[in-house]
Amino acid sequence: MNTSLKWISRILCVVACLAATACGSTRTTFLEDGARGYSISCKGYLSSWNSCLIKAGKICEARGYRTIRSEEYDRELLIACKEKA
Repeated sequence: MNTSLKWISRILCVVACLAATACGSTRTTFLEDGARGYSISCKGYLSSWNSCLIKAGKICEARGYRTIRSEEYDRELLIACKEKA
């Protein structure tokens, strides 16, 4: 019984570590024209380019966004939310 609890705790630790490495980061920045922009980084073992695009959509919601710079290989995206219509 004690051995199985050790294995379960080890597995949970590995899963937690993988989840932590899958996280990306988003930071607010200002673009050359003074508008607010968002720099999205989706680096990590479990992250993909699609996760960057999903984050961009969640940040700007229904307004949508325009891509300022995208680096699919490095999984980094710089966006600006579109103005409300």
